[in-house]
Amino acid sequence: AISIRKELGIPVRFIGVGEAVEDLREFNPRLFIDALFSS
Repeated sequence: AISIRKELGIPVRFIGVGEAVEDLREFNPRLFIDALFSS
């Protein structure tokens, strides 16, 4: 997703947290980074 943003300039709007359509969430970069580095 980040490379698509970099190459095409298309912003990341949603992120999948599962396999179903209902598992799409609005992408929040701050929450993503916080979750990535939380212990």
